[in-house]
Amino acid sequence: MASFVSAGHNIGGLRVDPGAVANGLREADLTADFRNLVAKEALKLGVRVITDKDNETLAQYLLRIQTGSGSVIIEYHFDAASSGATGATGFVERDADRLDKAFAKEITDSTANILGIRNRGVHSEEKTHRKSLGLMREEGIICLVELGFITNSNDVKAFQANKIKLAKEHAKIIKRYDDLIS
Repeated sequence: MASFVSAGHNIGGLRVDPGAVANGLREADLTADFRNLVAKEALKLGVRVITDKDNETLAQYLLRIQTGSGSVIIEYHFDAASSGATGATGFVERDADRLDKAFAKEITDSTANILGIRNRGVHSEEKTHRKSLGLMREEGIICLVELGFITNSNDVKAFQANKIKLAKEHAKIIKRYDDLIS
């Protein structure tokens, strides 16, 4: 099968969706950069990686990809709130199984540890403001992770300073789960 790595929002195309904007940064730019780093590291580890394209919407991406029970699926985002809000958060589907939860926990724990920010834990998609996330309808081991708060300059600085180390760790986790279900 394959692992699917996507960036929340998009930076090009007919319908640009920058996501959250704060501190002179766009969420879509940060997540696209990080998606590329993770994909590069995962490829080095021998993982077959499929990514979203910078000019496609989530709906277009979901129509294009062919996930299955042997897939690892991750999407990167940044949260936004007050400038004091901090931390990494993982989200799983409503009826997440033990592998979904374990994968999301490892991703969220590694993000919080490497960036030195608060670990906000892993929650069901029902705790998001949308209550239901399109990505969670795919088949496989799925996690959406908020890498920190774009509205918190310390979260952003920690991310920028440690994104390569974090990408390498996420790639290792993706490979471990990819090997487990392949």
